[in-house]
Amino acid sequence: MRPRALLAIGADTRRDDPAGPRRDFTVLAHVLQASVVDRQDVDRSVSARLIRRVLGLGPALAWIAFARSRRFDIVVTDGEHSGIPLALLLRLSRSRVRHVTIGHRLSSAKKRVFFTLLHLDSRMDRILLHAREQERHAREELGIAPTRLAVVPYQVDSQYWCPDATVTEEVLIASAGLEHRDYGTLIDAARGINARFVIGAASHWSRHSFAAGPLPPNVEVGQFDYAALRDLYRRAAIVVVPLADVDNQAGVTAILEAMATGKAVIVTQSVGQTDVVEDRRRESRGRPRPTSLMRSLATARGLELLPNGFYVAPGDAAELRAAIQYLLDHPDERSRLGRAGRRLVEELCTVDAFGARISELIGEVFDDASREPAALRIERTDA
Repeated sequence: MRPRALLAIGADTRRDDPAGPRRDFTVLAHVLQASVVDRQDVDRSVSARLIRRVLGLGPALAWIAFARSRRFDIVVTDGEHSGIPLALLLRLSRSRVRHVTIGHRLSSAKKRVFFTLLHLDSRMDRILLHAREQERHAREELGIAPTRLAVVPYQVDSQYWCPDATVTEEVLIASAGLEHRDYGTLIDAARGINARFVIGAASHWSRHSFAAGPLPPNVEVGQFDYAALRDLYRRAAIVVVPLADVDNQAGVTAILEAMATGKAVIVTQSVGQTDVVEDRRRESRGRPRPTSLMRSLATARGLELLPNGFYVAPGDAAELRAAIQYLLDHPDERSRLGRAGRRLVEELCTVDAFGARISELIGEVFDDASREPAALRIERTDA
């Protein structure tokens, strides 16, 4: 019998744009036939509004999910912002409801105490991570049992983010997002390149803001809705995702969107962003490059994985400028990388595959709590 599932989502799911891309929580709710609690439920509850005012949205959402959890077999939280407080509530109440959470950045210093001292991972039957560096940190630094961890590749709606042969490619470099972006390095790299640079400095999730000095004449900054951003990607020759050197998979949404639209990508090889891009080169300015999670998954499934982009070293405007200029000068290479990126997305990173993987992992929680998740075993083929 299918377990009764409750999804706790830190967004307003009922205001999702039906004309935009399908969201992961929408697909997951359908696959699990789950009920959903979200920001609107917090707004409707007097106690949850008070908790949000004092502690933030995550604990407020956890409170609503906990109050409803007795009617369900499992609660799925979409991040540690709600997953940690829910785990605390489940422990204090000695509830037997199962709990699966998505972990975005367990390495944050303020979260460490919840795992190393309070051991709240004992009330997380699975923690789903998108970056191998976060899985390593969870095992080695936080002491979380490997059987509770699973590395699940991130996702994109490949039906929405797709190429359009009727759109003419321009001498245009596109970039988008705000979370841990290093636009200062991109702007420095743009100086002296005969191309137009357009930065979409907006995000549905990030609390960061765009900050840069005076812009050169070939750089412009704007904000784009989904349709306009898709059009920007399609018109671009290259998509660049410049990142600060953080240990989580910042930038993965923009990377996969660009790949899905068939574009060559140039990405900063941060500590946490080594899992998606397949670069034919072995290192970036002396920084060795581990085998990507995508290659490990492709090898395990007997798939061919071709180079789909370039990595560059953090903060290195000269290397980024050289990579951009090289791809501008070699349109055939751009096309090869773009086709390979689209193929990778279709084979390994669709939103439907994401929903199916999580559904399988939830099934494992009920089938055998001690069995190690398949996604983690695949990831460890490169360990």
